[in-house]
Amino acid sequence: MRILSILVVLAMLLWGGWWFVGATAEGHAARAFFAGQQAAGKTASYSSLEVLGFPNRFDLTVNDIALGDPAAGVTWRAPFAQIFALSYNPYHYIAALPHRQELQTPDGTLTLGSSKMEASLTLVPGLAFALREAILVIDRPDLGSSLGWQAAAATLRAAARRIPGRPLVQQLGLEIDSVVPNAAVEAMLDPKGALPATLDQIYLNAEAGFDAPIDRHLAARPPQLTELTLQDAHIGWGPLRLSAQGELTVAADGTPVGRITLTVKDWPAMIDAAVGLGLLRPEIAPTVHNMLAELATGSPDPDTVTLPLSFQQGFMSIGPLPLGPAPRLR
Repeated sequence: MRILSILVVLAMLLWGGWWFVGATAEGHAARAFFAGQQAAGKTASYSSLEVLGFPNRFDLTVNDIALGDPAAGVTWRAPFAQIFALSYNPYHYIAALPHRQELQTPDGTLTLGSSKMEASLTLVPGLAFALREAILVIDRPDLGSSLGWQAAAATLRAAARRIPGRPLVQQLGLEIDSVVPNAAVEAMLDPKGALPATLDQIYLNAEAGFDAPIDRHLAARPPQLTELTLQDAHIGWGPLRLSAQGELTVAADGTPVGRITLTVKDWPAMIDAAVGLGLLRPEIAPTVHNMLAELATGSPDPDTVTLPLSFQQGFMSIGPLPLGPAPRLR
């Protein structure tokens, strides 16, 4: 029994020593990160930093945090940020963020509020610390601007997961429920006021390929998008439903090449939204309306049309109608 007691005490001392070493290393790494950002000319400050959680967790809390890039005029501020990790599993982290955060940009200050914001990060064991899975959950997010607009939703869930056997490809997911858009944006999207005040859902299920893995070298060499596959992307807003499936490859200059198939239910509302957002010139809207009406004639549902959105040689077109230069994806 005496030997057993001695062994238990030794085990506790060893575990306590391991926790102390790990906590000290985590605190040093966090301080080194801020110092490195400052040395690079970035905004990186905090009022206090501590690691607690003995004996089974490393709980890092940073108070009054500010991170940003003065050259770009962007700074993120929060009253605190917390990162939790099990002391026996250094490849799984959970982050908790405050109910109110602020992002300063050249176009004004954005304020992000929520009733809960948590994230989970799982890494592939090894020295590269490659991303295995990341999950973000926000309950009752609301986004406001110093310019006077605001938007809100019931929930936001986003995830990225490394596909087994394909280390350069990430499965991406996004689901935003019960979106209440900014009044000005709603007026542009629905100038006739024919749609409900709340969007039902914004949903994305896609695969994104990159030219390098997402790991600890991310800051030194950001991975560049090389391919994008939309397996299911849709927006539901009352009777209007827009869905997209297709594949794109991305050239070295960021130009997409490929085709996305769009299926639109209640397509007249889509034309009004495209005009309101400036994606479609008002003078050609009647032409587009007539074209879609002709396509819908042969459809089992005259309110539904299917259209190919093509990207070629730096330009995009919908069916035979040119839309202009394609967006750069890098």
